[in-house]
Amino acid sequence: MPDFSGIVLATDLDRTLLRQGGDTARSKISDVDLEAIERFKAGGGIFTIATGRIRQAAEQFFDILRPNAPVILNNGGAIFDTEKNETIYADYLDDAAMYYTKALMERFPDMGVEVNLDDGIYAVRLTEWERRHLSLTRLNFEERSLDEIPPGKWCKVLYSMEGGRLSQLADFAVSESWDKADFVTSGEFLFECLPKGCSKGAALKRLSVIVKWDTFTVAAAGDYDNDLEMLEFADVAIAPANARDIVKNAADYVTTATCNDGAIAEAIEYLEKRRKV
Repeated sequence: MPDFSGIVLATDLDRTLLRQGGDTARSKISDVDLEAIERFKAGGGIFTIATGRIRQAAEQFFDILRPNAPVILNNGGAIFDTEKNETIYADYLDDAAMYYTKALMERFPDMGVEVNLDDGIYAVRLTEWERRHLSLTRLNFEERSLDEIPPGKWCKVLYSMEGGRLSQLADFAVSESWDKADFVTSGEFLFECLPKGCSKGAALKRLSVIVKWDTFTVAAAGDYDNDLEMLEFADVAIAPANARDIVKNAADYVTTATCNDGAIAEAIEYLEKRRKV
């Protein structure tokens, strides 16, 4: 049995661990990845996930993956203990997020808008791209105007738009110098408004303190811009073959496998080889 004691692996879900396509949660995780994760944990490794998904969208994978450490949700906005079924850290948007969103909706009338709360998902502008995102997460939602959404404890606001236009949206948000929230591109057609200072990297650092990983080797795997701070914090940064170039350039190791054919299994194999050196 390989010895993975003293090693933490935190992985992104979509396009890193999860396969594209698939009709069920189980079909989104390859057998080779799942077997490698179980072998990693059996060898003393600490396995967790760090995802942009809110809890309602991520929990379908908890029983399959069985992380043995708290998980990071909401792109770093929450840390959730799956064993105790309780949130151990959460941050929420400032009320200014409503003002920012209204300004973006006026500027980009073709932009989809979704507001995520702990207890609800609200589609504010249900465009083709917003429908596409909701179909991927397979979650129940309500259609409401922005003013109809309960104030306070907004986890994040998610904006969706055709990829060619997404950079315009990002550039505009940056140009406004809004200082009570952070913005990040989280997918090929997704852009998010997050609590100030919120990131997967900040959350992984916070979690490392909570569970006392100061003597552990922390590895992280991710594919997109919202994973960059996490990869920067990690002792070992890993990117799948399908990652964006900016992420590959930040990684210590880029797998030859994509998310569809065992990138995380290869990442675990790489960690095993590092231990033997």
